Amino acid sequence: MFVTLCLNPTIQKTLVFEKFHHAEVNRAKESFTDISGKGVNVSRVLAQLKKPVLHITQLTKEEKSFFKRELKKQKIELFSIKTAAKARICTTIIEENMSKNDNIVRSITELVENGNKVEPKTEIHLKKNFDKLLKKAKNNFKIDAFVISGSKAPGFNDSLFAELALKAHANKILTVLDIRGADLKELLNALRNNPIKADETPIIIKPNVLELKETFFANQAENSSEFFEERIKFLLMDIFEKYGILSIITRGKNSTLAFDGKNFIVMPSKKLNPAKIINTIGCGDSFTAGFVAAMSECKNFIESLKQGVECASLNALTIRPGSIF
Repeated sequence: MFVTLCLNPTIQKTLVFEKFHHAEVNRAKESFTDISGKGVNVSRVLAQLKKPVLHITQLTKEEKSFFKRELKKQKIELFSIKTAAKARICTTIIEENMSKNDNIVRSITELVENGNKVEPKTEIHLKKNFDKLLKKAKNNFKIDAFVISGSKAPGFNDSLFAELALKAHANKILTVLDIRGADLKELLNALRNNPIKADETPIIIKPNVLELKETFFANQAENSSEFFEERIKFLLMDIFEKYGILSIITRGKNSTLAFDGKNFIVMPSKKLNPAKIINTIGCGDSFTAGFVAAMSECKNFIESLKQGVECASLNALTIRPGSIF
């Protein structure tokens, strides 16, 4: 079973317009409502890859019924922590423009709400239930991988993701974290005096390049793309040497950069016809799902990166976020 965690649950609205006029009334030609959040997107793609998934998040009593019903359609099990904080609503605006060759070229705009603050008891209940899950798994089922994706709603401690990741690691569970900022720095701090050893089950981080820059290179000039890439290489090798953590840095349509503990890898992105790209929201999450699904089976870093790229590409060709068909 794959266990995914997202502490910023989202209801995603996708609106499609033939032409979007600023400062005017716009009527969508199509609209969709999905449960989302990075962890849900990862879960959905894992389920589409025929993997059993348990998704953990916090929800109000009213939202739990909606999320549980929608996840059940995808054959995803829900483990929800009770809270009074409602899920945020995010909106994707897709504008269809005609190119000079009469092909549709879509522009995609994402409107993101901040999460609502949770109560202190929400984190307490989350930790207790996560401990119970790990204890139950020892005797009843195998956890193939644990994936933490995205930001936290306000009210959770910055050390939470690191604490949960290290508990999973102590139970020899492959752990992948798509996190940034204080969450990522807390993970590194937690491993400062006890780095991951080469013979242990790996912990892998997967921020995108903008999140990496925000976390480690804020207010620093890039000078050139080649220079910045060299800085990333040095950083990823440094993170491995100091903390034993493997790294993957996705860069949208550009190649993915990674360090597997021995080699620096540049994995090309799949070239797509711009006219066929529909919605890029969730591509990074689809990459995470493809990668972790393969990594849990073959343990081959490069082959897993290839499946991540393939899933990200398929997501870009679909209208719904976090989907490969």
